[in-house]
Amino acid sequence: MATGVQPCSARSRFLSGRAISRVLTSSIWCTMPSTSIRRFEYNPDTRVLSVWFVAGGRQYDFLDVPPDTYADFKTAFAKGRYFNDRIRNHFAFRPVASSGSSGSC
Repeated sequence: MATGVQPCSARSRFLSGRAISRVLTSSIWCTMPSTSIRRFEYNPDTRVLSVWFVAGGRQYDFLDVPPDTYADFKTAFAKGRYFNDRIRNHFAFRPVASSGSSGSC
């Protein structure tokens, strides 16, 4: 896992009976079962929401996304519906060139 990244469902690891927690430093990423969205990542410092789509694995960065919009997206039952209703066509975006990765972890 990349440095400074924490999964959506943060978990503690136990070593010798002591919890070692992952610390959130710069961005949060999520994977989920969805028919349209493969993964998303949010950087609260830059307010950039990166979304990888199932079809083609393409990644787009959505700019100046407020933390509360990300929080609602993260908890939405239907990620694709929330994305289409509340993010798509509401925020400026830029496509991100593929680095040969499909966007999956």
